[in-house]
Amino acid sequence: MNARRRESLTQALEMLRGVKTTVDRIAEEENDAMENMPENFQDTDRYYSMEDACDALSDASDSLDDAIDSIQEAINS
Repeated sequence: MNARRRESLTQALEMLRGVKTTVDRIAEEENDAMENMPENFQDTDRYYSMEDACDALSDASDSLDDAIDSIQEAINS
């Protein structure tokens, strides 16, 4: 891989790391909100929607980790 493409990938890698940080922060905030929901609201559609969002954000974070690892591997090849 030439230096120009490697630099472009390095920039993309930094952007992905920023996105992952944002996704992780939002996931933590949503999880905290869900955990602090009063008990009488924990069997509601709103609660289950928050739980689904937390699961989806966790999946997104894992996918971003995979993408970051793959790009890093390409850069180091």
